[in-house]
Amino acid sequence: GRGPIVLVMSGVGGSSQEHHMRALAKSLAESSSAFRVVVVNHRGTAKTPITAARPYDSGFTQDFRSAVAHVRRKNPASKLSAIGFSMGANILTKYIGEEGPQCILACAVCVCCPFDISVSGAAMSESNLLNNYVFQPAVMSTLMRAIKRAQHMPVDPTWNIDHERVRNAKRLWELEEELMVKIGGYKDLNDYYVNASCVNYVDKIHIPYLAINTLDDRITPPHGIPMAKFTENPNMALALVPHGGHLGFLTGLPPKIWFIKPIDEFISSIIN
Repeated sequence: GRGPIVLVMSGVGGSSQEHHMRALAKSLAESSSAFRVVVVNHRGTAKTPITAARPYDSGFTQDFRSAVAHVRRKNPASKLSAIGFSMGANILTKYIGEEGPQCILACAVCVCCPFDISVSGAAMSESNLLNNYVFQPAVMSTLMRAIKRAQHMPVDPTWNIDHERVRNAKRLWELEEELMVKIGGYKDLNDYYVNASCVNYVDKIHIPYLAINTLDDRITPPHGIPMAKFTENPNMALALVPHGGHLGFLTGLPPKIWFIKPIDEFISSIIN
């Protein structure tokens, strides 16, 4: 086929099995643009086999780069676009910045992108009902299952990982400090946050780029958004809405996810 292709990437611990991913894929496939949808699952998510000891992290763009290259090889005549959610949005934005003028994507949409991971990291570490009983337990249980499934992989001794600390971790930052920092070769958690944050790459975005964020997002708060960069870079647009929480965006009865339609409209208008 020669039809347009959209690559989609979820947030931390998420996968092609999430409701918003499936609803989006179905709508894009049925769109007048008749998109073909490719969901790029992070390593070890969606029950995929784990074949490497290195886990994904917020700034790890290599897997997505490989996926884009693979899809391009198989479909040389198709226009490629991409959509990222939450941490997947950070990876996508960083990838686009790294590629610069050579980026082969026609355009991109990012939903609830954290931009500055130190801001979202601090927000997720706060002790409140949402973090303590909903977000942290959900993310940690997914990551812990993946870690358990990766036990057969030989671990590089130079990483110097404290396995006891990994097993007993209760918060995302503890895993980041013990795994992402050491495996990625960062000095400390702050060094990881600085280097993984896509905010440092948005100046180099050369393709049409739409970010959809909400003012009431407790996971990726609006003060992490680089407002000035959106006015400085003519390729970037920001839709900052008052409500929607983190990846909520529900409207009407029965509730439907409203960001699907503008995403379809934005990508369709550019590729057509």
